[in-house]
Amino acid sequence: MKKLISITLTILIVFPALALNVFAAEDSISVYVTISDKDGNLALVQEKITVKDIDNDGALTINDALYCAHEAKYTGGAATGYGSEKTQWGLSMTKLWGAENGGSYGYMLNNASATGLNNAVKDGDHVSAYVYTDLEAWSDTFCYFDAYTKAVSKDGKITLTLSYVGYDANWNTVVLPVKDATITINGKESAYKTDADGKVTLVMENIGDFVISAKSSTQTLVPPAVKVTVSDNNSPETGDLTAIYAIAPIFIIFAAVLLNKKKKYYEI
Repeated sequence: MKKLISITLTILIVFPALALNVFAAEDSISVYVTISDKDGNLALVQEKITVKDIDNDGALTINDALYCAHEAKYTGGAATGYGSEKTQWGLSMTKLWGAENGGSYGYMLNNASATGLNNAVKDGDHVSAYVYTDLEAWSDTFCYFDAYTKAVSKDGKITLTLSYVGYDANWNTVVLPVKDATITINGKESAYKTDADGKVTLVMENIGDFVISAKSSTQTLVPPAVKVTVSDNNSPETGDLTAIYAIAPIFIIFAAVLLNKKKKYYEI
């Protein structure tokens, strides 16, 4: 009976904690923010940002996410790093990562076009924003890999596909492969290049955390980014541990049921 009580108490402790994670306060969420600066360099890469309704409009939006990202990560905070204001075209960005260039900025939500800074964001979304580097031909091209993160063992392979958002003859948006782009690893150019379909396979030889991006000699790419974790061959990967933690409560309940049945058997 004491064991059953102990297990029950454990369940009562574990499940409220899980519930708190699932049912977070409605006035804040977590969004992953990536920003490239005026020089075309990655300033933030999928930083997990707590987003609050900073403009008090009753919604959590891209504008809130970018403001909170600067407040948390930019030297001097959002007051010096980020700006937005209402214009005849709606809410418009006036400063990004400290750069003021007359409104030449871009932003995406989950690698897709957003209609405005007031687009709503939800927990787990990805917001990407960038400063235009080509202020004459406006050739900056947003591109992205087909994954946000990857985990692999040392000397393991990862395959990525790099795409960009373009337009057809009727100005409808289309997704096209980025061909012959040079892959960078933690900012350094590698020997890897994307093929005609935008695909590339890398062998990750070193243990650690890496940011995979890309450059092109034919396109002005907004730098894409994948976070890659390379672990020792003998260490469990994050995904395995997550799965274990996820099913642990089920085993606890199952054990409690078995102990309860065993107790009843002996009572008979």
